[in-house]
Amino acid sequence: MKVLSFIGMMALLGFSVELQAYQPVMYAQAKANHNQLKVTSASQAAHLVKSRFGGKVLKVSKSKGNTGYRVKLVKKNGHVVSVFVDAKTGKIKG
Repeated sequence: MKVLSFIGMMALLGFSVELQAYQPVMYAQAKANHNQLKVTSASQAAHLVKSRFGGKVLKVSKSKGNTGYRVKLVKKNGHVVSVFVDAKTGKIKG
């Protein structure tokens, strides 16, 4: 019984030390992933908008502050839609 308790304690301590060793690595990876862009190209922005609204993409332009893309498309019913795709989040606004 004492041997099992000792092994359990060692495993617990070993696991705790292992978690502490990986914690800075996990934090660095999370921080790097947080700074990555969801939409990295005009074609990605166009595909995202087309999949949501359908129709035909007329024009894609990068915003002035490099924060996203302005996508202009004509829907199947003939309505022209202009939306903004946030490069960081991938959300469509407008």
